[in-house]
Amino acid sequence: MTISNNYINGYDSYSATCDGHQYWALYFDGSNDMVTMKGNYIYYTSGRSPKVGGNTLLHAVNNYWYDNSEHAFEVGSGAKILAEGNVFQNVNTPVLSPIDGSIFTSPSTSANKVCTTYLGRVCQVNAFGSSGAMSGSTSTSFMSSFEGKNIASAVAASGVAASVVAHAGQGKL
Repeated sequence: MTISNNYINGYDSYSATCDGHQYWALYFDGSNDMVTMKGNYIYYTSGRSPKVGGNTLLHAVNNYWYDNSEHAFEVGSGAKILAEGNVFQNVNTPVLSPIDGSIFTSPSTSANKVCTTYLGRVCQVNAFGSSGAMSGSTSTSFMSSFEGKNIASAVAASGVAASVVAHAGQGKL
């Protein structure tokens, strides 16, 4: 399944966190689902943006999280997540702890070289502005799940925010 070029606006006068930010934005919990999440604008949420579990394989690439008052990724049991080339602006906690599943956060150019073995290319580093650090695992044991699959391309995070804002949402494709 591919989820791309969406504008996910969590602004609402009612919210579980009582700050106008919606908590349940994205939830991937299917058994053995494969999800690509690319080019999405996730705005004004407070958590579970996304929550991933249920043995779901998620490739989150070139998305833009903006003004998230709590956490973006919630890594549940069975989750296998590769997050690369994303931008986190004003996001308190990009990855919620504790982590029950696996996430590779593409932490550095040198660490990202491991992606070549599984994706056929180096992964892109994520970018942060006024956000917390992206904690998580540098474990790559689940990366073999990407081998032989049609993997989305990725660009450097430097131009992602402007591109996503210009192209995500109804009537912008």
